[in-house]
Amino acid sequence: MVGSTTFASTASTGAKLDLSFRYKTHIYNNGSVNGTLKVEYSIDGGSTYQAIQTINLTSVVACSTVSASLPQGTVPAGSDFRLRVAGQWISGDYNVILDDFLIAQSATLAVADAGAKETAIYPNPFKEVIYLDNADAVKSITISDFSGRMVKTVVNVSREIRLPELQRGNYIINIAYKDGSKKQTKLIKD
Repeated sequence: MVGSTTFASTASTGAKLDLSFRYKTHIYNNGSVNGTLKVEYSIDGGSTYQAIQTINLTSVVACSTVSASLPQGTVPAGSDFRLRVAGQWISGDYNVILDDFLIAQSATLAVADAGAKETAIYPNPFKEVIYLDNADAVKSITISDFSGRMVKTVVNVSREIRLPELQRGNYIINIAYKDGSKKQTKLIKD
């Protein structure tokens, strides 16, 4: 057993991230189990990884659940996130089976976002145009769909932003302020 399974996303909201999965070992020919599973994450597209948990595999496991949480701010909003479960074989004749992955994160930030500038976005839901209060404090705006794909960037921000090209649906709007702070919220187009 040598290999890994990786999940990738750029749709992080910066909020607490909960994850879980199940695993079991299966031996062959009266073999034995001797290896590890490393659960790791990256916020830079997989260039570097941080350990979440290492599981020592030393016996047959019928089914076990791994659960972990990454605190708010650990995976910054919009970062190039990776979750990797990597297996390392030491000895024996076995396989590891991974199943039921669940990765969940709330759509908006909570306490850490409270210090961001207040910029009202209205109407929400909108048809073609959104309006921003406090637009002069805004450096740029990016709008992403819920899969994390960026669909619009606005660098010359004004009070009125026209978005006729967006399809009906839910989006995440990220506001970057001139003072370096950020705000993120859900945006709905009717």
